[in-house]
Amino acid sequence: MPNMHQLLTISTLLSAVATAHLVHDDHHRYLDTVDPAALGFDTVPLNQSIDAEPLQMSWNTVPPSFLDGTFYRGAPGQWPDGWWLDGLITYNGFKFDGKGGLTYSMKWNQDDAYNSYVTGDPPPNPLRPGGVDAKGTLNHPVNSSWPTGVSFRKVDGALISNTGVTNSNEIDPVTLDPVSMPFVYSDDLGAPYVGPTHGQMMPDGHVLHHFVTNLESGDEGEQEYVVTSIPPGSRSRDVIARIKAPNDSSWKGKVSFNHMTLGTEDFYIMIEAPCYYPATHNPVGQVDWKNWTFNWFARTHVRLVNRTSGESTIWPLKSNLFAVHHINAYVDAAANEMVIDTIRTFPGFVPCSSAFKTMDLQDMLSGWKKDAENKATTQPLRIRVPLGRKPGFLEELSTANIGTVTGLEFPTIRYDELNGKKYTYVYAVWMQEPDTSGYYDSLVKINVDTGDYISWYVPGHYPNEPAFVPNPAGSVEDDGVVVTDVIDSDGKFSYVLVLNASTFEEIGRSSRTPHLIPHGYHGRYFR
Repeated sequence: MPNMHQLLTISTLLSAVATAHLVHDDHHRYLDTVDPAALGFDTVPLNQSIDAEPLQMSWNTVPPSFLDGTFYRGAPGQWPDGWWLDGLITYNGFKFDGKGGLTYSMKWNQDDAYNSYVTGDPPPNPLRPGGVDAKGTLNHPVNSSWPTGVSFRKVDGALISNTGVTNSNEIDPVTLDPVSMPFVYSDDLGAPYVGPTHGQMMPDGHVLHHFVTNLESGDEGEQEYVVTSIPPGSRSRDVIARIKAPNDSSWKGKVSFNHMTLGTEDFYIMIEAPCYYPATHNPVGQVDWKNWTFNWFARTHVRLVNRTSGESTIWPLKSNLFAVHHINAYVDAAANEMVIDTIRTFPGFVPCSSAFKTMDLQDMLSGWKKDAENKATTQPLRIRVPLGRKPGFLEELSTANIGTVTGLEFPTIRYDELNGKKYTYVYAVWMQEPDTSGYYDSLVKINVDTGDYISWYVPGHYPNEPAFVPNPAGSVEDDGVVVTDVIDSDGKFSYVLVLNASTFEEIGRSSRTPHLIPHGYHGRYFR
């Protein structure tokens, strides 16, 4: 085991919890029991891989024949600096053959953070690479890691794993081996920059994204958003807009933190909260979670960037809204409004700079009840933005609750066909029993128009982010299946779950994986 890093294993964390049981004052009232979901924070061996000979898995039933693609899961495997969002990433691939067969492959993301940890060397802390294209980039090498989760997308047929920087890695869709680290764009915009973890793959084939420049202390020039679009069959990021010194949600021209954005046929959509990236320079594989900043006197705005002209229309909200993950956006032509559906992560009066400090694994496990209570308060919301005009004097937008279910996260829809279009159903993980579960313990399907919902729940089972797979022969939106991997905390293993997306009845489960897949970040299904 590398001796230059402190490995926060589950045993050391639970030992700390046991010690905390001796304290009984009110300040420590959440330290009374061991986290029931703690198994999902256990570590994966650094030498673990399943690639040369994918594991043949079995089913307790025969899954639908239209399941003939691969479900990819990005999950943390180790946490060198003790922050949950700074986990070293594992790739997990579940390949369906359309005939009832399923194979499993697994590989570590072999970036500089992982490689230095394996060898026991200090994480690289390099100077910015030279050249005019590097101006305003991060002080990281080209094989960079800024690990705030991981998502998957495709660019020109290449499978890309994307973190919080523009240096995405291309991996082999079968073996999960690195192909290009980083993925090389055929443009001169440079890299790495900080940007949203999620790029928007649109039904028209374009991939929308943005990055921010001049973020770190000592950078010359104004901070700016650079909004880009990659056309189908291309690896070149075409610039839609350069938005310098955006002061609507900062006053001082700071760019807002965005983990995710949205897109429609005509617009790129950002929810700009007064939450700002740290200006500190960090070693590769680490994020300075303690030095994010927040402006108490600024407000959240919705920014609509026209995909053709690059012009922005900005609408203020009546109250602050911080959202990590959004659901979808579409144009309501009859009302001439943009409909934006999102999930409020925590109340607007809570500074993100304070909330991020609670993502320390030690705190999450020792204070699991409070953490679960917080997760149970997330709220799906709808915002309606008038189109064709700018806001009037003191005109502000309100939000409306979507249904009555709270505690949602990691939402998905019938993404490939309905991203940026009118839709009805969202699928997500749900914190249904926070008092006893400690982590997201259910899957839920919500009708965003009526608020009606159905759920899947098995005590002691912890599902990861779901993916919707449509039935090609279907005629309605929810004709298909929901796929994800689930932790069985009693059996201490993971399995693949397939639900009927219409009824949420269980179709089947796979056999167990060779190691438990931790509480993950994001998953995606590709044919």
